[in-house]
Amino acid sequence: MKRLILLLFAIAPLLSKAQSFDFAGKEAIKVPAAASLQVRNYIETHDGIPQETINGQFAYVPIFNVLNRSQKQFVDGIYYFTWGAHDSGRLFINKSGALTMLSNNSTAEVLADYSAYLKQNSLPESTRIAYLSAIAAFLKFQQGDQKALMKSGAVLKPTSE
Repeated sequence: MKRLILLLFAIAPLLSKAQSFDFAGKEAIKVPAAASLQVRNYIETHDGIPQETINGQFAYVPIFNVLNRSQKQFVDGIYYFTWGAHDSGRLFINKSGALTMLSNNSTAEVLADYSAYLKQNSLPESTRIAYLSAIAAFLKFQQGDQKALMKSGAVLKPTSE
């Protein structure tokens, strides 16, 4: 299993169709209220960022379709969101309106979350590989983003890796 994962990470750049996480605001998709609420609850409970309303409106949390930037409808797939300039963002999987958040603490945790998701959800092999490719691209982006934030002093260097 470990060899398969290493092989997939090795070929992921070839399969990812130049995936990058330099999304423009206009690429954000329209998300149903129920899904948006799940994302906001996750931000509040896991990141400790209060999701209060101002004049009845929540702060904007852009959500992007990772595999198909031109797809503006919220369909089954893997998505990315970020809540601020010092946040590298998170990935989540949407399957029929049920969101599964993937950890962003470490590569091992992201892969463990994805593996647990695959054990509970049946997906075609091509979809599994596409999602894994997106995860690999995200991890590469996140590593570079965290290094840039540490270099700028915006984020402190972790004490252990």
